[in-house]
Amino acid sequence: MFDIKELDRTTFLKESLVIYQKRKGFRFGTDTFLLADFVRCQSGEHFIDLGTGSGVIPLLLLEKYENVTGAAIDVVKECVELARLNAEVNGFSDRLDVFCINVKNVRSCFPSEKFDVVVTNPPFKEVKRGLINPDNYKAIARHEIEGTLKDFIEAAAYLLRWKGRFYLVCPVERFVDTIFFCRSKNLEPKRLRFIQPSRDEKANLFLLEARKGGGKGIEVLPSLIIYEDKKNRVYTPEMRRKYEAFFEDK
Repeated sequence: MFDIKELDRTTFLKESLVIYQKRKGFRFGTDTFLLADFVRCQSGEHFIDLGTGSGVIPLLLLEKYENVTGAAIDVVKECVELARLNAEVNGFSDRLDVFCINVKNVRSCFPSEKFDVVVTNPPFKEVKRGLINPDNYKAIARHEIEGTLKDFIEAAAYLLRWKGRFYLVCPVERFVDTIFFCRSKNLEPKRLRFIQPSRDEKANLFLLEARKGGGKGIEVLPSLIIYEDKKNRVYTPEMRRKYEAFFEDK
């Protein structure tokens, strides 16, 4: 178990959440928040986060939606311990179960169609392309070492009930692969939004909602622009509103 004194403590969204992270290693960023903001849950639903890291996405969803419960998995034992710690310090231990499981092994750990919502910010870099980060946690979070994008999507299809919803954030470079893998597993894309770092830059990320067994037809939302002034890290009005009104926008 971690010694809290050895961790970084961050308060998030007007100090409504306390998040502990390792001082070195993978740390959550804007894409994590934007994915949680993109997710829509309904009262009584049960969700799972695949590759949860320190558990930030489940914390955000549990704080926003009072009448939902969740589960989370990660292949890294230290991440699982962090996610459990963060659930405990925020009072969510009774609503969140965290498991140390490789995404490729969900069939041996969960019954099929157990969840209403599946969420993931998956590793996206193919192992044979580009340098692998020397930090093991960062490498696993971003490179397809312990599970590929396809593995995460196949796990989502297995875990989702019929008409359940799948939410994902991923770099644009994997957009075509994502759509192909989703449709091959009967996850029909229903809502899509591209993310631009600034107005004069191309989109580098996308948010996707797919529905298991959904009919054809997709809503493409206007691009989300993060920075009005990237150099000075000034958010656009929409981004400021998202951070300010996250828990009110249910």
